[in-house]
Amino acid sequence: MAVAPARAARSARWLIGLAAFACRSQSTPSSIDLALPDGTGQHVELSARSAFAEYVELPDLRKELRITLASYSVSCEEYVAPGPDDLTLVVTITLPAADPLAPGVFPSASPALPDAGVKVTRGSSFVVARRGARSFVFPPGGSVELRELDVTPTGAVRGLLAYEFPGDGVRPAAGARGKFDARMCSGP
Repeated sequence: MAVAPARAARSARWLIGLAAFACRSQSTPSSIDLALPDGTGQHVELSARSAFAEYVELPDLRKELRITLASYSVSCEEYVAPGPDDLTLVVTITLPAADPLAPGVFPSASPALPDAGVKVTRGSSFVVARRGARSFVFPPGGSVELRELDVTPTGAVRGLLAYEFPGDGVRPAAGARGKFDARMCSGP
């Protein structure tokens, strides 16, 4: 009879260890290689300490998914300005109001959002980064791929950044490459 409790205890320890390993492997932070368009050509790594996504629908105008990756603690509830060495990367995907938001590839476009009354006619994306007090708008080049998408309050967005702008003599080179995994904000 003493064998059964010992076997149950080993099984329980094994299951707890497996669950702990699964939780650790699911919480791997996103790591993004950035070439900020600051003219230096240097690459920096953004190891995301915070990663979240927000989704809004503006009837008859557009749908918007905004993915925020930050090297410091931020949340959906309030804006926290980056410290002098902190990095934030925001990827915004816009779609026409009639198009369904689904996994796919969204090419980069001009970072200017349309005026409040202008309808979006095709899906696209753009990238903005902040390092300390400086802001960097990435020129068009490359895309973001949404591989998994669940916009429910407990959902997540997973994908791949493949932005690349080689420079054109006027604007410096810029890029953002790497996988991301962001939880959805729970909403109001």
